[in-house]
Parts: sequence; structure tokens; C-alpha cells
Amino acid sequence: MKKIGVFVLLLLVLASGCAQKEVKKVEERKSVIVEDLMGRKVEVKVPVERVVITFNVEEYVAVGGVDALKKIVGWSKYYWEGRRPTVWKTYIERYPWIDEIPDVGYPWKGTFSAEKVIELQPDVVIMSKEQYKYVKDDIAKLEKAGIPVVFIDYYRPFNISTHEKSTLILGKLLGKEERAKELIEHYKKEVEGVLKRLSEIEKTYERPKVLLLGKGWTSYGSKHYRGEMIEFAGGRNIASEVLEQSGEISPEYVLKENPDVVIFIGKKGWNVDLGYGIDRELAERMLEEQIKRPGWENLNAVKNKRVYAIHIYFVHGHIFDFVALQYFAKWFYPEEFKDLDPENSWKEFHEKFLPVDYSGTWAVKLE
Repeated sequence: MKKIGVFVLLLLVLASGCAQKEVKKVEERKSVIVEDLMGRKVEVKVPVERVVITFNVEEYVAVGGVDALKKIVGWSKYYWEGRRPTVWKTYIERYPWIDEIPDVGYPWKGTFSAEKVIELQPDVVIMSKEQYKYVKDDIAKLEKAGIPVVFIDYYRPFNISTHEKSTLILGKLLGKEERAKELIEHYKKEVEGVLKRLSEIEKTYERPKVLLLGKGWTSYGSKHYRGEMIEFAGGRNIASEVLEQSGEISPEYVLKENPDVVIFIGKKGWNVDLGYGIDRELAERMLEEQIKRPGWENLNAVKNKRVYAIHIYFVHGHIFDFVALQYFAKWFYPEEFKDLDPENSWKEFHEKFLPVDYSGTWAVKLE
């Protein structure tokens, strides 16, 4: 009997310990107030366990790792599958189960569904500030259902302040604040040195005239973030004279302005195939085809072989916009930045922060 009593007592102690651990686990989640990049103060229980995300999945995963990827219960599938085919292929080969994550629609296409999100009952919805105007009515529905929505912003080019705030928010939501700080310190290191050197170079050299082309004859003006990227990196964006946002630029205007540098934005199926798994020789051949436009043989950029292509990833609202900054600085001032190695910077970012291996071709020049 005495042995049975001791055994029962031991079970009670163990049960009590487990209960305390369970209580502790529950208590670890606490309500915090997050001020997002819209200036909204949002109450969220952290660390979050169920997440819906519509953009900036890479930043989210860079902070939270594969465990954070597993917390996604809904997302904008078109963000990768529809717009970045080589990225989608690379991630789905490594993590095939992500194909089963429910699609909540894509704000920029007008397909985002608040009703679908409410069905999924996430702890938080993470969105890009650039999407706000497309989802204002949906936000009201979500908040009424008790689902907090947090906006982050990586669209201001090479902006350490907004990138830092957004990254720290992700760290707070995921309970990975130290990792978030590590990521932002890495970003600062990649950006600050280049910007400092550019400020000195610009005192001596005249800015080269630059044309940045998207699909067809689409370019980006003075108030578009891609146009701003050119200016920040020490170039003179010729589209700024005729455009404020994105829009068509005339072939005649390009010939008249005679840019010193031409950069195509590429991805698989758009201008020049670039991205994971893309063969460099193929990308270079495709770039050569792009310059076969009437009169382009007379452009300074073509005559001096200063024509390039860069993946859309780096000019589309991400923390790795530093790769574009480094390529642009090197292309605008080749002698002054000949020591800069943007490709290696991108490889290093993969090694430190991304859950897939580096591969493929992300930028090419006219050979």
C-alpha cells in the first residue's frame, strides 16, 4: 500500500508539473500593441501561430525561418506562382506542402477575400502598405471579426528607417526580435557603405543618363519608387522628365535623350529570363535581342556596352533592394565600384537568411 501511495503521489507531482508547464506555455502569448507602417496601433497576441500574408513572404521567412512558413494558413498565391515563376518553382520543390496553403486572393488584382480570411481565423494578417488602398473595405470587415491587420513597408528604396521598422514588427509578431535585429544590421551594412561612397563620387562626376525599362516601353518617373532607385544610386533617370509614375515612354524620346546606361527589368517570360535555375548564356542572348530596336545602334549605352538586365525581385519592395543598389552603383560608376560584388552579396543573403539555396542568374550585361 505504501508503494502504491508513493506511486500515486509521484503521478500527482508529475501531473502538476505538466499542468504548470501548460499554463506557462499559454501565458507566454501576450497581447502587445504594434504601430504599423500606416501609423495604426494594432493589438496582437504574440508570438502569432496562425498567419495570413499577402506580400513580403521572404522578409517574413528571413526573420522567422521555416517554422514561420509553417504558420501560414493563408496567403496570396499569385504573389509567387503567378508573378515569379522561378521563385515559386524553387520554393515548392523544397517545400511541396506550401502548394496546399489556401489562397486568399491578391489585393492588386482585386481578388482579395476578407470572407476567406475570416474562415481561416488567423492571429494576424500581414500586408504591404502599398496594398492598403485596395483593401480598405476588407480591413473593416476583418477588424469587426476581431482579426488584426498589420501593414509593413519595404517600398521606399534603400530606406533604412522603414525597412528597420517593418523588420522589427515581424520580429515582434513571430517572437524573433533578435533575429530581426540581425537582419536589419545586415541590411545596414550592405547599404550604408555604398550610399556614403556615392555621396563622395557625385561631387566629382556627372551623373550618367539612365533608362530603366519594364515590359515593352514601360518606364518609371520621378515619383515612382523605381525611378527613385535610379536617382538614389547616382543616376539621372531620363523618364523623370516625362513621367511621374509608371507609363509608356516613346522610342523617339529615348533616341533623343541618348542614355548612357540602359537597364531592363527581367524575369522568366518578361524581357530577359532571370532568376533561380536560369542559364546565364540564355539570359545574355535574350538581352542581345532586346537591343535590336530601330536606332539603338547609335545609343551611347549600346555603343559602350552599358546595357544590363536585373531581376524584378530587387526593384519590387523588398529588404534585398540593396542588391539593386549595388548593381546600379557598379553599372553607373564601374571604376569606382569595381570592388563591389552584388552577386556575392545576394549569395550571402541566401546563406544567412533564406530557406532555399542560391542558384541561377539574377543580372547580366551586354557582352
